[in-house]
Parts: sequence; C-alpha cells; structure tokens
Amino acid sequence: MSGARCPVRRRVIATAMACAVAFVMSGAMARAQTYSAEISFPFVAAGKEMPAGKYSVDVTASLQLQLTGPAGERVFMPVITLLGRHDRDADAEFVFDKTEGKTLLSEVWMPGKDGFLLVATKGPHTHAVVGGSNPRK
Repeated sequence: MSGARCPVRRRVIATAMACAVAFVMSGAMARAQTYSAEISFPFVAAGKEMPAGKYSVDVTASLQLQLTGPAGERVFMPVITLLGRHDRDADAEFVFDKTEGKTLLSEVWMPGKDGFLLVATKGPHTHAVVGGSNPRK
C-alpha cells in the first residue's frame, strides 16, 4: 500500500511546486510592469513637489508605488487601499485631487487591475485625470 501512495504523493508535491513557481513568477511579472504618462502640470506626490514631465510608475514588492520622474528622481508612495476596477481602460490612468491651490497625485489605475488609492482628500476638491478613457485637466 505504501508503494501505491508514493506516486500520488509525488504528484501532489509536483503540483504544489508548480503552483508555487507560477505564483512567484506571476508576482515578479506584475512588479515588472511599468506604466507611464506625460503629465503637463506640476503636482505633489508623497509630499514632494514634482515638475511637469514624463513619469513612470511601478508597483514594488512591498505594495508601494514607485514614481520615477523626468530627471530620474524617485518617490515611493504607500498605498492606502485598493480601489475596485470601474472600467476597461487599456491605458494607465493617473488621478489628481485639486484642492487648496495644490494638485495631489491621489490614485493610479493600471490596465486590467484594481486602482491604488494614495491620498484620501477629506475636503472639497476636483479631479484632474491623465490617461485612461476620460482624461480631463
């Protein structure tokens, strides 16, 4: 009987190993995806003033967003929470909260994924959107 269990045990172990490798690889591939946008106005990200220019964003292993600016400067932004997908945009979308004379990077949406909430503005504000299907300034 122990001989009959051995092939089953090997199959279970092999399946578990294949699933673990697939899981690790999918996480590595998700982190490797970079999205970019040309942002035509200055803004604030993680408390830092950022000039207008081309920016790219990556998701780090610790679930932070890494924003890289036109001169190579990097800002790491902690994610407050994930936001449920509301559309099927094929392009990344950067959402800014405009309040009290400042423009704050508040959300980033990547194609086919949930959004990342970076800033929760409490008071009255309007939005500027770069990218996606409904860009507006």
